[in-house]
Amino acid sequence: MSPNPQTQIRPRSPRDQALLLDELVQNRNLLLCDALRILGARDRAEDVLQEAALRALGRNSGETLRDGRHFARRMVRNLAIDRLRRERWLAGDEALERQPSAGPDVERCLAGRELLGRVEAQLRQCRARDREVFLRHRVMGEPQNLLAREFNLSPARVHAIVTKIHKDISALRIDEPA
Repeated sequence: MSPNPQTQIRPRSPRDQALLLDELVQNRNLLLCDALRILGARDRAEDVLQEAALRALGRNSGETLRDGRHFARRMVRNLAIDRLRRERWLAGDEALERQPSAGPDVERCLAGRELLGRVEAQLRQCRARDREVFLRHRVMGEPQNLLAREFNLSPARVHAIVTKIHKDISALRIDEPA
């Protein structure tokens, strides 16, 4: 099957290439502002203008160039939008790669278990009554004044027990040996 001569791509005439390149050079500041508005960085806008110039020199098209200025602006705008999309897409992939995994890693699990073991050992060293008061207040959320009545202690004494055990447990660190 032979290609349709009407849709076949023919090389752009040297006159059209020169006209397009002249438009890119003469309207450089305007085109640079267009690209800069889209990309937000002058160096990236300069890169887009260079790419447009290279494409203008090597462009093949079956159509003849009617309005060089309009074509150059459209070309720079489209290249800037393409570059912005490409950068955002690549940045999105890099952000996904840098994201930590959803679950905890093995090292964190082991460190947490080790710390929990030390907390349990610290609680076993406390008197049974003090341990019960602390756990019921801190873990179960029972008010200190109810615990004071139940254990026949003053509210100040219950507070002192909870504070002392909390201070002892808080002193434990993950990086310290047991």
